[in-house]
Amino acid sequence: MKPGSVALCLASFAAAASATAAEIDARPYDKLALSGSTSSFVDSDAEGGGGSFSYLHYFTPDFLAGAGVDHTYVERSKLTYGSLRAAWGRGEPDSRSILVGEYYNGEGDDAGRKFDYQVGVLSLSQAITSKFSVQLETRQIDIDTTHGNLPKLGLTYVWSPRLVTNVSYAQSVSGNLGTELTSARFDYYGKHVNLMFGGSTGKANPAVLVLQPGVVLPASYSNEGFLGIAKPFKRCELQLLGDYLEVSGVEKITVTLSFIAYLGSRGQ
Repeated sequence: MKPGSVALCLASFAAAASATAAEIDARPYDKLALSGSTSSFVDSDAEGGGGSFSYLHYFTPDFLAGAGVDHTYVERSKLTYGSLRAAWGRGEPDSRSILVGEYYNGEGDDAGRKFDYQVGVLSLSQAITSKFSVQLETRQIDIDTTHGNLPKLGLTYVWSPRLVTNVSYAQSVSGNLGTELTSARFDYYGKHVNLMFGGSTGKANPAVLVLQPGVVLPASYSNEGFLGIAKPFKRCELQLLGDYLEVSGVEKITVTLSFIAYLGSRGQ
């Protein structure tokens, strides 16, 4: 699944935490995101790609909601789904709680065979100090013949205003997911560009990682690594992300280019 959606909500609330009620409009900017990707498989001529669109709106400095649509394909297989997400936060930065909900629903076509795609996510992030926070997440997955629940525990530490680290562990507790993953992510916020890199390792069902629309393979050991760079501007941001994923001996490389526009008039 795409890890960036919850991270985007959390990052948005981190920016909102310093806003004060004395401002006329303390809400952060709304976010309009567009992305396109291309994928290739090692030792195979198969190719794929996709695109996405999403919009997040701040109703108050503590509450945002949005929607989006994603499409991905590999050869004759394709998957299209819509998404809804909302996040609500409260408290000071050193004790802030953030509740995030997401729902994905769509339909895929595996060379003429239709299949359903549904995923529900509920997560809670709790700041223990101004630098350390804990995240709890439950993810209900129903994709084609794959179903079950995947809870996750995450820990985030802010080493400095420029460096943030997150580690997490997820293990399925029901259904036929057969998934157990350990992940790590590092974000560096530089003066001119931002960097992100990390990965995961463990055992996973390919449907959980969206390796290929409609693919049916038993759970197997997987490895993933990603590296990205982002260039922020005054009212927008460009991101370039490279991702390597290996599951059941199948290796996939994906490159994604994203554009995020900050919309709305704030603080005036």
